[in-house]
Amino acid sequence: MTALVDKTIADIVAGVPAPDAILGDYVGLASLIRSLSFHEGRLLEQAMVALCQRNTDLVVLSQSLRLPVTSTALEAIANNRTGTLKGLAFDADVKTRMTYTPDLIVVNRRRHSATVIDMKRSVASYLDTNRLEELKRRMLAVSLILPDWLYKEHKRLMVDEVGIAIVDGASAPSDHDAGIWALEEIDDLLEMHGAATAMKAMRLTFGDRVRELLKAEAERVVGRPAKRFDTAFDKSHSHFRCELVQDNVNYGVEAENISAGWPGARMIRVGVARTCASA
Repeated sequence: MTALVDKTIADIVAGVPAPDAILGDYVGLASLIRSLSFHEGRLLEQAMVALCQRNTDLVVLSQSLRLPVTSTALEAIANNRTGTLKGLAFDADVKTRMTYTPDLIVVNRRRHSATVIDMKRSVASYLDTNRLEELKRRMLAVSLILPDWLYKEHKRLMVDEVGIAIVDGASAPSDHDAGIWALEEIDDLLEMHGAATAMKAMRLTFGDRVRELLKAEAERVVGRPAKRFDTAFDKSHSHFRCELVQDNVNYGVEAENISAGWPGARMIRVGVARTCASA
């Protein structure tokens, strides 16, 4: 986690803003502020990958994830009233103009389940628009082809259940019925004790480092000598602990032996990700 924060800060500092006739000397400060959403979002994704890699039950996919959103899948989602679809799995080998690229796909090999994850720095800007509902529709539509895609593209990985989770980095109140998970709940999502604490500590450290950058740039612009900014990692948040939870966390999937047969013949359940208590 230390290296991820250091690299993110280095990437922010390395950016060279283009001259701006309106902003003038303030262009550097404006550029820093504009870049924060992108860099924080990427940092959260990379940290989630690092955490998932500590759980040997998990397979985390983060590259080349553009998946088709088919009209058939969208129709199935639109006609569903229960929030869960059972017995449906669509062919992934289709050509469509509409696609969706998840930030992460996490497969739990022990549970035979998968979670489609979209990381958001904050979902607050989505709540008063239809963008959140549209995002959820695309995620659910992709979930319907995911079992076939995993089987064909990733060494016959087989899952019986696919959930979606929009992870809110700001940890606003969650709404699992809408697929929204607060960052502080990822212990349940990943089955890893300490994951949320590690992410919170990393985010606090990143915030400290970013504010130092902004202060230094602001002081430079107004002509006051900026204090020396040490790019070394803040040791107060440098200790992260994340350990596996080995108790019986139930995600609604029976622990049955999975054969190497064609996944389309299996009973697949698709819906929003749930905690063990609500399964």
